[in-house]
Amino acid sequence: MRPRLGPTLGVLIASLACAPSPATSVEPTAAGAGVEASASPERRSVRPGVNDRYFEDGAVERWTDTLERERREVIALRDPIVAALELEPGMVVADIGAGTGAFMSALSAGVGETGTVYAVDIVPAFLDHLRARAETEGLTKVEVVEATPTAVGLADASVDLMFMCDVYHHIEYPSVYVRSLYEALRPEGRLIIVEFDRIPGETSAKMMKHVRQDQATLVAEVTAEGFVLEREIEDVPFDENYMLVFRK
Repeated sequence: MRPRLGPTLGVLIASLACAPSPATSVEPTAAGAGVEASASPERRSVRPGVNDRYFEDGAVERWTDTLERERREVIALRDPIVAALELEPGMVVADIGAGTGAFMSALSAGVGETGTVYAVDIVPAFLDHLRARAETEGLTKVEVVEATPTAVGLADASVDLMFMCDVYHHIEYPSVYVRSLYEALRPEGRLIIVEFDRIPGETSAKMMKHVRQDQATLVAEVTAEGFVLEREIEDVPFDENYMLVFRK
């Protein structure tokens, strides 16, 4: 199991709060990539082009194998992850960055016939795939939602729980995007994030390159938009990930 960060987390967050904003200024394009432009700091891309490969031809077929392979940690631990969400019948849940729909069926089962699951993504081909999968699997309570790199695409105060699994490092404009998540949540609503660890000396070189932020950076960015960190879920036996609960 992965080590816990312990009391050093607060120190790291405090130091990050004083860090300067990046100098690169970009705006989203229709394809999800960034172009140089004059922009306010909150609309500066933290990683231009991070999602470009998902817009390539054949991406759905290629990424289904990668994202849903059984040896991937979050797929192997899918049942305990979903159990930790504490879903209840009638809830409205948003799967942010739903991708190929690996969690769609389990989330739908958790909210029951009276609930709703919003499967949210920015990639048109993935959205088409999610609609087809929902129809094939008879997931009548799933609604597919097209987001943008800067907004989740959901109505204000419309969601009880937002779930984001290994997606946060793909958010190109965290300030405005996380703010849109906050606005879409109902009062006392929860945002639960499963994300890769990024610990020098422990995380693989490949993952250190792939994931831009460590846990303290993620917490600092999310809480800067109004969320309160409630707790870390520690009973899911992660080796590569962590799971945080934020509340509006």
